Amino acid sequence: MNGLNNINNINNNNEERKSRKIHNVVLYNRKQMTVSGVIRVDNFNDSVIVLITETGQMTVEGVNLHISKLSLETGDMNIDGDITGLFYSDDNPGASTNTGKSSKFFSKLFK
Repeated sequence: MNGLNNINNINNNNEERKSRKIHNVVLYNRKQMTVSGVIRVDNFNDSVIVLITETGQMTVEGVNLHISKLSLETGDMNIDGDITGLFYSDDNPGASTNTGKSSKFFSKLFK
């Protein structure tokens, strides 16, 4: 019976984590960044990383950017490189499709 209680506790903790909207960013000397509350990564290359967080779309710009850790289970991400910019937009974080987001990204990229 104790095993069943442990499974119920794990399920309850996962439910609580899913219902909380926690998003944190820690930047270390503009060379390393830790992000929590990551839902998914939409686009990335060595100069731009576009991700969806619990609070909306976040864009990281820089030089030689590298995702050194990504766990969508926990929502944690580490980025290394020369970070030059961090931007947010109000795009809906719960949207299941990328309609509009990708086109906005590419229209800005190819201006």
